[in-house]
Amino acid sequence: MRKILILALILLPGFEIAGLIYLFSHYGWWFFGYLITMAILGWQLISEEKSLVIPRILSLINQGGSPITLLMGTAKNLLAGALFLFPGVLTDIIALFLLLIPVNEQSSKNEYGQKTNTQDKGDVIEGEFSRDDDDSK
Repeated sequence: MRKILILALILLPGFEIAGLIYLFSHYGWWFFGYLITMAILGWQLISEEKSLVIPRILSLINQGGSPITLLMGTAKNLLAGALFLFPGVLTDIIALFLLLIPVNEQSSKNEYGQKTNTQDKGDVIEGEFSRDDDDSK
C-alpha cells in the first residue's frame, strides 16, 4: 500500500503537467480561466474553514458533543481547498470527491457507544449535593 501511494505521488505531477499542456493547447485561454477560478474557490474554501473552525468547536463543546468529527470534516475541507489551489484537473477531481464524501456523525456518541443528550436543558444541573461543615478550625 505504501509503495502504491509513493508511486501515485511521484506520477501525479507528471500526469498533471501532461494534462495541463493538452487541455491548454485544446481549449486555450478558457482553460486558464478555469484554473484561476478553481484557485480562487480553493482559497475561499480554506479561508472560510479557518475562520469558522473555532466557533464551531466551541458551540459543539457547549452542546456536549465530541469535536473529533468536526475536526475531521474541517481537515477534509482544508485538504480539498489545498487541492483546488494546485493547478490541474486531477487534483480538482480528487478535491471534488473529498467534498462529496460525508463525515460520519458519531460525535453524539461517547466512548462507550452510548448516545449523549445534545439538547439544551437550560441551566439545570442534575445531581446530589451535600455540604460537609468542618468545625475543627
